Amino acid sequence: MEKENNIIKRYRFLEKIELTKHDIIARGGERDCYIHPLDSTKVIKIMYETNGIMAYNGARNDIEYKYFKFLEKSNTPFSHITKCYGFVETNVGKGLVFDKVYDYNGQTSTSFLDILMQKKLTKKKENNMILELKEYIFENNILFIDYGLDNILCCQYEKDNYKLIIIDGLGSKRNGFKLWLYLNSKIYTKYKIITQWKKLLRLIERVKIER
Repeated sequence: MEKENNIIKRYRFLEKIELTKHDIIARGGERDCYIHPLDSTKVIKIMYETNGIMAYNGARNDIEYKYFKFLEKSNTPFSHITKCYGFVETNVGKGLVFDKVYDYNGQTSTSFLDILMQKKLTKKKENNMILELKEYIFENNILFIDYGLDNILCCQYEKDNYKLIIIDGLGSKRNGFKLWLYLNSKIYTKYKIITQWKKLLRLIERVKIER
């Protein structure tokens, strides 16, 4: 814990970080994901504009940060989600720092969507990973709102041993009353978790049929 706190403090006091287009490793519907130029084990998520407008009024990083602080306060384990280290200033805007997910051999982990589409693992391993993720989500009341399969990476943490790690889509899409409910009402949160999990399972089954 002390080591993690020191990392968070170090990022908070860094001077403005210079990013280029070459640092972008992924683009989502509302944010660009950059490899951290000073620490290759981290990524920086930064909102971008489309036709001069940011999705959700540019609040996605603030919402996610608030949710991750809530998880930290609740002593939630980060075994199946990436850890958040707070904000940094960059030349392209304020960004949120997260762990980058690697396999045991140093290679960037593959999205679960690609794993399913390319049938890289046996059905038994797929099902075991899904069950393990379900247990983690339900035991720790994790809100996986944007349940796209490209928001989940399949990490080979040891040779022939895999687990699913959620890298995006946690918390709420918008600030407001729903986010307040997620953070304060266990009943409503549990209902939403069950609803989103059912949607995720339907998506997984649809991908399996189409592959």
